[in-house]
Amino acid sequence: MDEFEMEAGSSDRLDQLNTWVTEYGSDVLNLAYSYVKNYHVAQDITQDVFLRAFTKMQTFRGDSGVKTWLLSITANRCKDYLRSWVVRHETNDLTLQTEAAHQFGDDTEQAAIVRLERDSLWRAVNRLPVKYREVIVLFYQREMSSAEVAQTLDISEATVRTRLHRGRALMRELMEGGERS
Repeated sequence: MDEFEMEAGSSDRLDQLNTWVTEYGSDVLNLAYSYVKNYHVAQDITQDVFLRAFTKMQTFRGDSGVKTWLLSITANRCKDYLRSWVVRHETNDLTLQTEAAHQFGDDTEQAAIVRLERDSLWRAVNRLPVKYREVIVLFYQREMSSAEVAQTLDISEATVRTRLHRGRALMRELMEGGERS
């Protein structure tokens, strides 16, 4: 393969990567944020996910959809990050927890009520253990099927359904004011 052919192949791969970033970038970022709860770290993980996808692009077999593959990389990268030394030895940045609070330009009573309900809901989601939070975020926020969630997290569909059920029950308890032990 001569230099021109290598550059052309690289250009095609970059075009593919740009397409993936455009189509799935917000999904990857939102999933990363749901794990790490720090916008800047989520951005770093997102960049790392797309870098890894770019370097492993040739090995993608197509057994799943690209979105599922990217979100699987994201979930694994987030789990690695959460197990890392850095996380165990730093304080959490909680200043950017509710980006949804800025989505309403008009501060009407109805918008305030909707914002409070949504914030309360996502605070409850963020208080769930990771294994419940990840399936709820993928299923409800990312609108993935239980089969796609199972494939993304490398668990069975039955486990997804069980975690959704238990996660919803814990959220109901948290939102009614009960404390999880």
